[in-house]
Amino acid sequence: MSDFEISFTKEEIRDFLERIEIEESELSEEFLKSIISGIIEHIPFQNISMLTNERIRPSEEMIKSDMLSGMGGLCTVRNPFIHEFLRALGFNVRFISSTMKEIDCHISLIVNINDIDWWVDVGNGFPYIEPVMIGDASVKSNWFMSYKLVFKKNRYHVYHKLNTGIWKSNHHFSIGKVEYSIFDRMHELHYSQPEWGPFLTGLRVNRFWGNGGVIIRDERASSPSGEETIDSAIKLDYFLNRWFLKKGFTECIDIVKADKIWRMAQKR
Repeated sequence: MSDFEISFTKEEIRDFLERIEIEESELSEEFLKSIISGIIEHIPFQNISMLTNERIRPSEEMIKSDMLSGMGGLCTVRNPFIHEFLRALGFNVRFISSTMKEIDCHISLIVNINDIDWWVDVGNGFPYIEPVMIGDASVKSNWFMSYKLVFKKNRYHVYHKLNTGIWKSNHHFSIGKVEYSIFDRMHELHYSQPEWGPFLTGLRVNRFWGNGGVIIRDERASSPSGEETIDSAIKLDYFLNRWFLKKGFTECIDIVKADKIWRMAQKR
């Protein structure tokens, strides 16, 4: 038995696919891609619930509830959920461990379809809108960025190039399966030590679609309407309610509390 397991009813599977606006299909690269792009578009990447959740590591029940309801979350919620959701659909999927500034600090996935491995990551806050076949070093591009997998020193490096920038390595991984428990240290530090990452001392919210997106990074916000400054909880509430219309997110978060927490943390 796996050390991480979530079960789904047929109704829950159907309802989640409806939430991300896709139809169930045969197991294929195309179906996988539609799931990934649907999640990135319709399920918020956000740390608001983390800021207000008393620094508690998300349980299996919380992960399932936050994703099915449309609340969303960070890699600690999104990628574990997708691991189990894809498995429930019948995909062959496994956890892999990625290194950023620390080893084992980011959860990613490999999905095997017809003996071909595909890298999947809906939890890094960037629009990896399509899975990448392991061994494919070609550039994948969207309106926000380009990305590619580069194999060197026995690891796969995820390179980013923002549309006005240069290629930079964001993180790297090996494709061997790991158990979920390998991320225990990451979870402990991620939810308890403000200096370990940006999510207890800043604000991060986004969603991306094919030709646009909405991004909040602390007081900076961008949308199809342009750039703006979010310097109060009132403005944050207005912005979120304008761009996150699906039920399950804005009416279920404490915007005032989250705004106060991250601003106070930055002053320390």
